[in-house]
Amino acid sequence: MIALLIAGLLSGPQATMIDRVRFLPNQPKPYLLRDWEATAKAANSIFFDLHRKGPYQPLVWLVKAKKPGDKTTFGMPSYVGNESARGQTGEGICQLGALLGSSAAHLDGARGSTDWLGMSSQFFNPKEGLVLNNVGAGTDTSFWYVLLPSLDYVQLSLSHPNWVEGKKISRTIADTWARGIDELGGNFDHTAYNFRTKQPLDNKQWIEPDAAAGVAYLELAEGLRLNEPKYLLASGKALHFLENRTNNPTYEVLTPYGALSAAYLNAEKGQNWDLKRFINWCFEPTAPQRSGWGMVLGNWGGLDVGGLMGSVTDGGGYAFAMNTYLDAANIAPIARYDARYSHDIAKWILNLASSARLYYRDSVPSDHQSSAGWPGDPGHGLAYEGLRRTHEGKSPFATGDAIQGNGAKTDIGLYGSGYVGLLAALVHPTNVPMILRIDLRATDFLPVKAYPTDLYWNPYSSEKTVTVKLGHRAVRLYDAVHHRFLTAGPVSDAYMLKLAANQSVQLVQTPAIGSVAVVGRITRVAGIVIDYSNGNVALPKHALVVPKDLSVAVRVARVEFNPRGQLQWDRIGSDTIQLSGGDGSKMRATLQFAWDDRYAYFQIRQTAPATETIQAPSTLDFARHWWDFEAVAFGIDPGRGLTSVASVPDITLGWSSKGQTDLVLCPDLSLKDVQVQTSGTAQNADRKIDGKISWVALNRAYGYDATDERLPAVGRKLGCQPLLVDGTFRRQAYIGGARYTKPSGYDRNSRTLVLITTDPARDHAK
Repeated sequence: MIALLIAGLLSGPQATMIDRVRFLPNQPKPYLLRDWEATAKAANSIFFDLHRKGPYQPLVWLVKAKKPGDKTTFGMPSYVGNESARGQTGEGICQLGALLGSSAAHLDGARGSTDWLGMSSQFFNPKEGLVLNNVGAGTDTSFWYVLLPSLDYVQLSLSHPNWVEGKKISRTIADTWARGIDELGGNFDHTAYNFRTKQPLDNKQWIEPDAAAGVAYLELAEGLRLNEPKYLLASGKALHFLENRTNNPTYEVLTPYGALSAAYLNAEKGQNWDLKRFINWCFEPTAPQRSGWGMVLGNWGGLDVGGLMGSVTDGGGYAFAMNTYLDAANIAPIARYDARYSHDIAKWILNLASSARLYYRDSVPSDHQSSAGWPGDPGHGLAYEGLRRTHEGKSPFATGDAIQGNGAKTDIGLYGSGYVGLLAALVHPTNVPMILRIDLRATDFLPVKAYPTDLYWNPYSSEKTVTVKLGHRAVRLYDAVHHRFLTAGPVSDAYMLKLAANQSVQLVQTPAIGSVAVVGRITRVAGIVIDYSNGNVALPKHALVVPKDLSVAVRVARVEFNPRGQLQWDRIGSDTIQLSGGDGSKMRATLQFAWDDRYAYFQIRQTAPATETIQAPSTLDFARHWWDFEAVAFGIDPGRGLTSVASVPDITLGWSSKGQTDLVLCPDLSLKDVQVQTSGTAQNADRKIDGKISWVALNRAYGYDATDERLPAVGRKLGCQPLLVDGTFRRQAYIGGARYTKPSGYDRNSRTLVLITTDPARDHAK
């Protein structure tokens, strides 16, 4: 039976719910949808083949029991070519990730003749009560390394409901963390927590507050599995920590687990967590403890790469396969619990599903990747650890950290490759290119009953018709975005879904027979929810939470001078920012800004000798590893870490005693956009870096258009959190002395540039 929907009657303006998604193109160019199912199958065949032959193979092996009564286990390397790992048990995030991806894509890795699933329990440490990243490991490491293996294991257990040992260990994990929340006093502003000593750990370099998000999910999953309120209460305690934050908690990959937990609790339990803020944290590169960590945007080397997840600032951009796949898997199901996010999630997944092909060797030229010669993956199932925006002038560049760090002979990362099964389960092509069928149940491992639910979005400027394959069993079709049944009666075989331009539809296949019950905002068929927000009751709106501004204002004076003249910095009325290194650094410097209609000007002046003089010999060396040289880095942030902009260019400048004019690293800006002149010498400790940045180029990088308030303008406030590198990164520091934790934009260590005129009386009047 074929039915038709005139979708244009239902379409309307779509409010942006995920701020950063508005900078993604509706149609990525070039659009190339990889066969993700084939990729997952190819990866699965390598991961679980004990007899594979060739260089660095097999990539899995059995580890015989060392003592009577112990079980045989298995191991994998985290990178292809890490031969020092051979015969060892390896990392949990690698092996558990491979099993989780295999399970989600319904492949045989977790179900084969070898008991891979049972052996995965090797990572459970009964003394700690947790599944950890290494066999016999403790919890005195890092929150995310402690939590992600447990999250993988619990999701594996949920996807295999008859796995008795999985259930038992999952409950132990939830019990352990329920105690841990209370022992921490609900405060996750630490690097880790040692469950043996019952003391938080702080490395005094960074914190990992997104641990609360991972813990919230672990407790919620067990609470739903066992229907025990104590676990739901514990989940709420962890979310309460996130709710009370004013800045982004993200450190690595855990924040989406909290967003998904909040979405479920809002939808099913009628709670009111600030979901919009939680989701935006997943995308925005505003976390002070992991500066620049979020969703990548833009075009690298002529290829759209938007949607990938990782660092937007490391070398101009460095996206990671593991983060991309895990974030997609845990954020996509949110659309089912709150359909308001359907459009933005679908747009993001479309971009991500195209861009993620660039992690694979068959999708980039051989000279744009670091390990093209390895012959052991003819099906191209294994991904590079990540994708860099630029490397030695080539963009993009598929690579990783293993070769450079002497950790392996290739940069092909197994620890990220295994999660590809999550994307394969989530994303499916339709008869219309760029309109995907996104299976919203495929990666939602929470034990919640639901009918088949697929998300569609039309990125075109005209109506398109998608053929929805239904099978022979008759169903009624419901659209949870527009809150209505699409047909008068049951349909089967195929349904012609007409989508208006820019329209999203969430298609729920409900039984042909079953009573429809509408209670408040929830609609059910035969007792199972098909719509959590049917429009009868308005869902709460959340306002932007702006922290109290404790930052130090820095006046930036407007200047008017002949372009051939020199700025007299001591006379223009701009304030000075004092810079110093960390960990015993002796170096000191000052930073000043000025502005006119065309440029933001700056001068960095050395005021005390460097602890260790290590100047970059060339632009190429500086671009390769700027952190090993003396440098100053800063951005000019119009949102001060709160408002979404396409990019806040990180401008990294090298010191020079040779008058160099090109020691600049900023892929977002060209050498015409940011012009630099160095002077002075390290011997005399009087080096200077003078420069100017084009406002036009900055506005373009920010993604501002004609409807935005463009820079510059008197009274505008911009964040600027500079980093001084004294010799090497080991003595680098932001204001306040932290090596890695960037001031938030609002705390006491933050600096806020305020654009003023040269007439203080006029400024005061304004």
